[in-house]
Amino acid sequence: MTRESPNVYEVMATVIARELRNDELWFLGLSTGPQTILLLTRIPIVAMALAQHTHAPDSWMLVAGWVMNPDVSRVPTGMESEFGTLLGTWPAEAYNNSLCMSYVAARHEIDVGFGSAAQVDKYGNCNTVAIGDYVRPKVRLIGPVNQPGHFSLFGREIIILPHEKRNFVDRVDFVSGAGYLDGPGRREEVGLVRGGPCMILTDKAVFRFDDRTRLARLESVHSGVTVDEVIAHTGFVHDFVPENVPLTPAPTEEELRLIREEIDPRGVMLPRWTEQR
Repeated sequence: MTRESPNVYEVMATVIARELRNDELWFLGLSTGPQTILLLTRIPIVAMALAQHTHAPDSWMLVAGWVMNPDVSRVPTGMESEFGTLLGTWPAEAYNNSLCMSYVAARHEIDVGFGSAAQVDKYGNCNTVAIGDYVRPKVRLIGPVNQPGHFSLFGREIIILPHEKRNFVDRVDFVSGAGYLDGPGRREEVGLVRGGPCMILTDKAVFRFDDRTRLARLESVHSGVTVDEVIAHTGFVHDFVPENVPLTPAPTEEELRLIREEIDPRGVMLPRWTEQR
């Protein structure tokens, strides 16, 4: 049976799922605001569940530091908008004491984290503190929350944010999440011997970081998006576009079936394709 074409949220979830590996611990915090909840909470949860259903059955999903391997198909009604209030009613394999998560992170036991920002720059540094001068900012943001720990203690970080030019700057105004700072070797020089961002994922494209220069490079654009559109919405000042940019691989028929029928059968986590027409 041929299924309706995947929407961008299903594509993004599949990109994340394919990045995840077996025998890993994945950590997801909470977020606020409908768009951020969709991008930074709902999409990664579907992605983690998809990885567990396919190539990573022995990995652990840890939501908000204490809900361990929840049954995504049984997410409580209301989680689509009030994500943090109903966690205790979500069927899961176990509930952890969130106070111990700082020790788990400090022991470098978390393999993958998910983060977002108001600004991300060409080296993957993130800013959730202030736009403009720190003392007299144009905008005071939510603050670093747990972002410094994500970028310094976790094995790797996936950055997810809407693709707007104001989000993609050449240099962030404040570093709350340390990417590759200002170039190769700088993380190691300041004592960050592991971790860092591995991907920037948006509703338009996928970026990876060059192993030699540590600069963000465009890896693919999603179906229906042009390279020129990505360039117009990206404020990096370096050659981040390779000669040939492919389309982001779409979910397979089986991946779509798992997302729509096994993982999110009620359409609570991801908007259905019918809503995108």
